[in-house]
Amino acid sequence: MIELKGVTKQYLYGARVLGALDLAVSDGEIIAVLGGEGSGKTTLLKVIAGATECEGQVLIDGGPLAKKPDGVAMIFDDLALFQNRSCFFNLAYPLKIRGESKEKISSTVYDAASRLKITACLDERVKKMSVIDKRRLAVARLFLRDVRVVLVDDITRGLCANEAEELWQELEPLLIELAKTGACVIYATSRLDEAISIADRVAIMSGGEMKQLDAPKNICENPSSVWAAQAMDGDFAFERVTLKEWDGSLQAVFEDKYGVNIDCLKDRIAKEYVGKATLAGWRSDSYDLSGERREQVDYAVRVKGGFLLHTKNSEKKRVVFSEKKLDEVGTLPKSDKLFLFDATNENSILF
Repeated sequence: MIELKGVTKQYLYGARVLGALDLAVSDGEIIAVLGGEGSGKTTLLKVIAGATECEGQVLIDGGPLAKKPDGVAMIFDDLALFQNRSCFFNLAYPLKIRGESKEKISSTVYDAASRLKITACLDERVKKMSVIDKRRLAVARLFLRDVRVVLVDDITRGLCANEAEELWQELEPLLIELAKTGACVIYATSRLDEAISIADRVAIMSGGEMKQLDAPKNICENPSSVWAAQAMDGDFAFERVTLKEWDGSLQAVFEDKYGVNIDCLKDRIAKEYVGKATLAGWRSDSYDLSGERREQVDYAVRVKGGFLLHTKNSEKKRVVFSEKKLDEVGTLPKSDKLFLFDATNENSILF
């Protein structure tokens, strides 16, 4: 089990990249760290690996990380490969420095290489290998010894779409296999499809803070903040509304004076927000397609299960999911699919 208690990372010049993080990962659990460039996900993995210093505690099985460094294996963002040495040397080196016999090294290296289908590259210098095979080589090093913690940092970043998909499909069963041995598996990614594919829980990172940590389904259904909502749906829509009571019902009134009855949310909203401006948000599949606020569709993109309809609105480009291709579409949300966030701190105001 991994535990992070109050982990903070701040550079001497004042920039803070991690802020007071708490995290517990159980044996055999798979955690995806989802975030964009500069979100802090790489630093988080390096802290867990012991590759960078931090304030706070990093514990493995209840003990300090420093006492169990060999129990951690990490694929760094730069892969940390010996470019001028052979593929075989790169796999054999961690075993040589641990004093393993030549026979043990040879069998272990060939076993690891065969898992990633790079045995034909073993005698090739790393700098002459293809980009995707270099990533496979880095992954193969995870199988050189038994480890308690597996860390993978954005392994598909920089690959073209086809190669990224190919490599991820190869990696998925391998990470699941490692988790089944009892290892804690944590991987960082900027791609939503990778984050939700095999993770038991997803950690949403932004600005060095963990905005939400939960099962993917729970984050989609109950985002704790604007950041979490956007991370799980790139087409998540936001508009400023004012909550008003009207004839005994609660209304979310938009700036263009359109209103949505949100009585279904009445018991989940603190009374102090009534009469105040808040942020309303909803997913691309949560529009009331037949609602009264309507816009013309500019173009449609075919996706699984239907179409993403892009409206002609010059101020707010909306992306609306529909099972059918339409020329005109309603752009107000369904009341029971609406999320509300504090306009100041952008955290959810729903109980």
